[in-house]
Amino acid sequence: MINEIILLAGLAAAAWMDGRSRRIPNGLLLTLFFARVLLLICGFGSLSASLAGMAVSGGLLFSLYLFLPGGIGAGDVKLFAVIGFYLGAEAVLMVLFLAMAAALVWGLAARRRGGREQEEGIPIAPFALLACVILLVS
Repeated sequence: MINEIILLAGLAAAAWMDGRSRRIPNGLLLTLFFARVLLLICGFGSLSASLAGMAVSGGLLFSLYLFLPGGIGAGDVKLFAVIGFYLGAEAVLMVLFLAMAAALVWGLAARRRGGREQEEGIPIAPFALLACVILLVS
């Protein structure tokens, strides 16, 4: 339960910052990362599952970052790597799918109404938060 509370609090902060400035501060992501390391040291979770989640989500988004320049930001890559570090590979894939699906729907609606997202891009952190909440309450 403590894992989820820390993750959701960090994602709420990231969502707020990403929504306002389209940036996710490295300090926040490092804080979440080291909080998870401490939780692992204290016996909350499996190191191998955490590393697998981090590798899967970080690796997938890093590939997008490299091969689709401008399609996704480095902060989003790091954010999902941290989410994977908390949730593990299987759960982070579900979060990634839900977040990207929600962002796609939002982006299509924004394009239809001519919103500012067309010029600035869509902040992914709010959708990551939503996806994590959906996953954790289901």
